[in-house]
Amino acid sequence: MIRCLDHSSPSLLTDSAVRPLRQTLEHRIVDFLGFSTDPADGVAGLRKFRERDWKRGLSWMDDAGLAFYFLQKIKDANLTRSLPNWVLSRLEQSFTANRQRVDDMAQRFDSLNRQFRSAGVRYAVVKGLSIVPQFCPDAYLRHQGDFDYLVDEAWLPTAQRIVLASGYIQKPSTSNQESIFVTPGMSKASRSPQQYSACAPHAVELHLEMWESDTHRLPPIPALFSVNRTRTQQWQGLSFPSLLEDDEFLLQVLHACQHLFTYWIRMSSLFEIGYFLHRRAGDTELWKQIERRVGENAMLREFVVVITELVADLFAAPVPTLVQGWAHAIRPATRVWIENYARQCAFCIIPSHDLCVLPTSKLVLFLHQQYEDACVDEHAVRGRLMSFPRLTRMASALRAKPSLFLSRSWWKRNLVIRRSLFHLLAGFRYVCEIPRWRWLNRANLRPTSPSP
Repeated sequence: MIRCLDHSSPSLLTDSAVRPLRQTLEHRIVDFLGFSTDPADGVAGLRKFRERDWKRGLSWMDDAGLAFYFLQKIKDANLTRSLPNWVLSRLEQSFTANRQRVDDMAQRFDSLNRQFRSAGVRYAVVKGLSIVPQFCPDAYLRHQGDFDYLVDEAWLPTAQRIVLASGYIQKPSTSNQESIFVTPGMSKASRSPQQYSACAPHAVELHLEMWESDTHRLPPIPALFSVNRTRTQQWQGLSFPSLLEDDEFLLQVLHACQHLFTYWIRMSSLFEIGYFLHRRAGDTELWKQIERRVGENAMLREFVVVITELVADLFAAPVPTLVQGWAHAIRPATRVWIENYARQCAFCIIPSHDLCVLPTSKLVLFLHQQYEDACVDEHAVRGRLMSFPRLTRMASALRAKPSLFLSRSWWKRNLVIRRSLFHLLAGFRYVCEIPRWRWLNRANLRPTSPSP
């Protein structure tokens, strides 16, 4: 049984700074989407919120990827009258636009796949349409911003030429494990509701590995995913190779962890894992396959526990028996992080968009420290604290194209001041939390007295 900890620990911040005094609309929306929640009960908590709350909540749902999952559940439960008319209208308009966007992107997607097959490229589609219907019941409920491919290294140059010939432009990358291409000449609208337009930009990403150990300074997971372990998947007449279901689940877990370690995770990624667990938690054969794939990799096993328990906490999804067993053996500090920080990190705002006084995003560094590669130097934590991935990519772009330095629109688009301020404030928040983190870990290791 998981032992609850006393939260009256010493901290440079008060408990009111750590958790809200009342549930926000965002928290209520997540509760409403729970897989064990009665929609009628869940919607009751939404009625008290005002127009200002809904305006903020709509932007949050767009950023979190939950807007259409929320709309669909409202419709399925015949509760549309419970929402303000303008909120429902806004969601419906965005959904209509997103359907057109998905159809438009599907044509581009099919064209790339046909060219890859014609050239003999060995590849597998990952994320995106490949997770429908296992993790998402309907592709129109997702906002897709890119096409992701796992490509055999020998065929990477051929795949790159095909993408470039299709009209995409290659972006500078700080990783030698991926190549990123973007659509040229499209409007740079990336936030709600313009993000759902068919004219909004998208990217094509070619990956040699799906786990970027160097980027996160974590141990590698060699050859976990391979183009040799695929199946043929169908969607509305399109055909493409995708990973097997056991690998798909592990990839979704690692993808969620990678976003956590870069200080923001899209809530829809967790919801989609919850949808998978809701449908497949009792599939004994599937979890045996997952157990074989994980093998003796303790870090991967604990990542499965972290993400699965977080999803269960947020969306009331079932935890498979196998993962319950793994949960008993995770390291104590990881247990402390799950119980005290996981939920805060899941609700983090996008660093570059909205600023708060003390962002909690970098509290994930407490979890990151448990798995750092033994080969990294003693100042790894300081390096992660001062690591600014987006700013690093911007520096690479400037080196590749110095003329960008004089481009006012480029500086404005990349929100340099906002990003820098976020890292400064989030780093300060992390430093303030260190005493409490140490206290919680000491309390967790302290033996409990037996009951009389």
